[in-house]
Amino acid sequence: MKLALPIALAGCLAIGSAAVHAESPSLNSFPNHILPVLVRVDSHGKVTDVSSAVELTPHYERLLRATLDEMITRPASDHGKPVASQFVIKLGLQAKPRSDGKYDASFFYVGAQPIPAGRWIWQHEDGHRLALVNSEMIRNQFKHRWTNNGWLARPPGLSAPRNLPPAPRANCTSAGRGGKP
Repeated sequence: MKLALPIALAGCLAIGSAAVHAESPSLNSFPNHILPVLVRVDSHGKVTDVSSAVELTPHYERLLRATLDEMITRPASDHGKPVASQFVIKLGLQAKPRSDGKYDASFFYVGAQPIPAGRWIWQHEDGHRLALVNSEMIRNQFKHRWTNNGWLARPPGLSAPRNLPPAPRANCTSAGRGGKP
């Protein structure tokens, strides 16, 4: 009987901790009902690329783009000089009822966090968890691999390069100072 109580307590703690970990489906711990958006801004303050973590309908994509264009009015600066930047902005969606029974939807600012230089993309891990992944790391996974004898082996699925004919050689004769042969 004395052994059953600690086992039951450990089981309850395990179930409780599983619920805590299941609350956020993201590797980057974005709370539910918050839309993380990867934004790139050029050195002139113009939004050049927008990538939301989930696919949006064209209507909401346009609304998101218009909202970001209103929010971002100038570039980031480094030592007083404008620089290109990228960051993840966290947005919420609010809807206000209209008199005709429809709703006006708009995004609102929740927070932002900078990300390091590189080309980043959203990736769904395990089918449901969200991660921000450097696309260079993905590309490097599929680069050529070294074989045992030191030659590069092609990744599966790539064809060998064509054998190009040798470049023609020009028949050069030594020219004097006058430039004529």
